[in-house]
Formats: sequence, structure tokens, C-alpha cells
Amino acid sequence: MLKNQDTRIGGFLSLMRRWRRALSLYNLSGLINPVFDLYTGGSRRLVFHDIDATRPELREVDRAYDIILEEARTVLAAYGRLPSYHAIDTDVIHSSGRLQRDKRWSVFMLTCFGRTPDAAPALAPKTLELVRRIPGVYQAMFSILEPGKNVAAHVGPSRAYLRYHLGLIVPSEKPPRIRLKDHYYTWKPGESVLFDDSWNHEVINDSAHMRVILMVDIRRPMPWPLTGIARLMELTARYHYATRIVQNMNALLPPPRGEVAPYPPPDEKQYSVVK
Repeated sequence: MLKNQDTRIGGFLSLMRRWRRALSLYNLSGLINPVFDLYTGGSRRLVFHDIDATRPELREVDRAYDIILEEARTVLAAYGRLPSYHAIDTDVIHSSGRLQRDKRWSVFMLTCFGRTPDAAPALAPKTLELVRRIPGVYQAMFSILEPGKNVAAHVGPSRAYLRYHLGLIVPSEKPPRIRLKDHYYTWKPGESVLFDDSWNHEVINDSAHMRVILMVDIRRPMPWPLTGIARLMELTARYHYATRIVQNMNALLPPPRGEVAPYPPPDEKQYSVVK
């Protein structure tokens, strides 16, 4: 009898978890995509976007590559192995935790819809200030792929934003690459790219070394009233999504105590460097 009761409770909890995923802001935001597609072009929308024509403010981030790299290395030195992305954001469990569970796709969140984890200003104050100055930033983070870690194919939830990557630490041998729809992009240190995260994409990583990038989600330029809808979604995310993310960051990655030892310099035989 107790066994049957435990089974019923387990089934109920499993059902509630499925409902929570289905009703999460991550999934619900996709319901607005047909409205945004009136402007984006729907199935004809671009995969990659020209930074200078679309969000030229991001070139300021490009120019701060050396500063951002230094602070990313400080984060790595402070924590060593960071927790998996899905430990901070359970909505990404299928892309972060579905493949190679012994390896990690980790993130260090800098800002999330205007909310900031405690460790961000302590370890990456200049990068944080830089992304805060750019209008329309949803969230910004350091994204770390452990050696050989792949990211399963998935789609971003909303057409309201575009995603920016800046390569920081990239292996020189078999560097990881991302597939977006039917296009491929290979990261390079100091090089940036802007793309539509709502296309099906995955990361293919056969490298024996770590990859680190800066990842920024930024509002897609759209005419009114679509921009108004996007701003309303941002406000909702600030209170129903960002609060949870920052709480998880603070619990898993509190600011380190004491001085952080320097991170070892990269071996140029293993990693590409900016010439």
C-alpha cells in the first residue's frame, strides 16, 4: 500500500514538473513569435545579422576584448569548475544536461534583465559596467564549455532578441563550432558574431580543451508596437525569471573570500590567440 502511495506521489510530482516546464516563461514567450514574425519574415528571417547595421553598440564590447578576457580569467581562477548551466536555469536542462552528463556547459551570469548576482561586480566589474551601458541587453554571461562537451540541438524561445558571442578562450586544435540552421560558425578569440537564437542550433565540440566566450542577448530592433510587446516581456522576465536565476547564482557562486590567485596563462600550442 505504501509502495502504491509512493508511486502515485512520484507520478504526481513528475506531472507537476512537466506542467511547470510547459508553462515556464521560456516556453510561453514562444507564443508571441507569430506576431514578431510579421516583421522578422518568419521562415525567411536571417540567421546571422550584421552587427554594424543591427546593433552597432556591440562594437564597444568588441573593443574591450582584453579587459573582458582578463575578467573571464579571474572568474575561472575564483571558482575552478563552475556548475552546469541547468543548475542555474532549469529551463535549459534539455540542451545543457541531455548529452555527456559528466561534462559541463557552465555560465557565469553578469546581468539578467536588470538584476545582478553578487559575484558579478566583485569579479567582473568592468565587463558588467560595459554591458549595462548598452540599451536593450536582456542578459550577459561568460559561457564555458568543458573539453569535449557538446550542446544538444535546441531553439531559443523568442524572436524578441538576438544573441551576440565574443570569442575569448578558444582551442586552436579542433575548435568548437556552432550549427545554426544549415550554417556553421567557428569561434575565434577577439571575433564576434550576432545571430538569431530562435533557429535550431547545436554546438559540436571535439576539442580536448576549454572554450570560453562572452554571450549577450539583446533586444531585436523592431518597429512599434512590436518593441512595446518586447519591452513588456522584458518586464515580466525581470520579476518571474531573473529573480530565480540570480537567487541560484548567489547560492551556487557566492563572491569568493580573499584575493583570487591569477589564472594560468594559456598555452599557445593549445589555444588560439589574438595577433
